[in-house]
Amino acid sequence: MFTDLAPDYDRLNGVLTLGQVARWRRAMVRAAGIRRGHRVVDVCAGTGASLVAVREMIGAEGLAVGVDFTSAMLARATGHRVLGDALRLPFGDGVFHAAVSAFALRDVADQRACVAEMVRVTRPGGGVAILEVGRPRRQPLRAGFDLWFRGAVPRIGAAFGQGEAHRFLARSIAYLPEPDAILDMMRELGLVDVETRDLTLGAARVFRGRLTTG
Repeated sequence: MFTDLAPDYDRLNGVLTLGQVARWRRAMVRAAGIRRGHRVVDVCAGTGASLVAVREMIGAEGLAVGVDFTSAMLARATGHRVLGDALRLPFGDGVFHAAVSAFALRDVADQRACVAEMVRVTRPGGGVAILEVGRPRRQPLRAGFDLWFRGAVPRIGAAFGQGEAHRFLARSIAYLPEPDAILDMMRELGLVDVETRDLTLGAARVFRGRLTTG
């Protein structure tokens, strides 16, 4: 499915988020506390859209590495890329200053294992940030979001020949834990200063935490 999505993935994301997705990715990068010269891994990097935001922050002296299990997606990314499994990242402990992941948590087979791997490869004091689709907490915004995400999104995807894939992606939000459950999971995995922030009235949500320096 992700191989089929690759050619139109970025263009469709722009359309389906009404042009907000680039801003959301930059918010995730800031939430991870990324600085110039840092080493950063993007887990489930896809076509590398978040890597662009990472590279803007770390500059030429930093290192951004994207990991994904779909070669057709990675082929459209630029920079350092690794074909690999988000549940078994091919890196040693504490290699990176930060780990980020966008729109992937609801699609992995083991969400806890995915976040645990992000924590494992991040050095003490480093940041972990996750960007996901969010449902607004209040009505009528939540009803409007559901109408758009579950109704309009598959129809727009179908116009690009990706109707079935986007019907699956619309359904996959049901596999995403509630925000408080994600925050609890991050704390249980050793992150501190854990918090979440709503983006665009709750249409997306960024989760962040950091490892202790002790």
